[in-house]
Amino acid sequence: MKVYTVHIHPGDADPMENAILIREGFNFWAFLLSGLWALYHRLWLGFFGLLALSFLCSLAVMLFDGGPEMDFALALVTGIGFGLIANDLRRRKLAAKGWKMTDIVAGKNESDAEHRCFVRLNTTSPRVPHSALAAVSTPLNGSPSYP
Repeated sequence: MKVYTVHIHPGDADPMENAILIREGFNFWAFLLSGLWALYHRLWLGFFGLLALSFLCSLAVMLFDGGPEMDFALALVTGIGFGLIANDLRRRKLAAKGWKMTDIVAGKNESDAEHRCFVRLNTTSPRVPHSALAAVSTPLNGSPSYP
């Protein structure tokens, strides 16, 4: 089972219509195509950070007289590191734009997790006990007004 976080934008009329599910864990595509993945998801700081890190790795290879093995090892470590933090970068970007993480859902794939999220949303009942709802004093139910 894969675990996803559900993010909604609170300003939408139906927040679940534009919900975004982001998978937890390692992102293979961000590992394989780091810069292109960052550009596709409009993670500009992540892209420029990758460029700076790539420049520093190239500089280290030149300074330490490393060969292609050192260049490959540094590129591999950079790719693995970016694959590990890529989904977290997407979550931080959404949070900065005002999106709220509302749920954590597990499923076989993204569509299964999305289905489970909608089912859970439609079957949830209010979390306030009925006795607490009846205890609220309002002028409509004949209770005395505020003291």
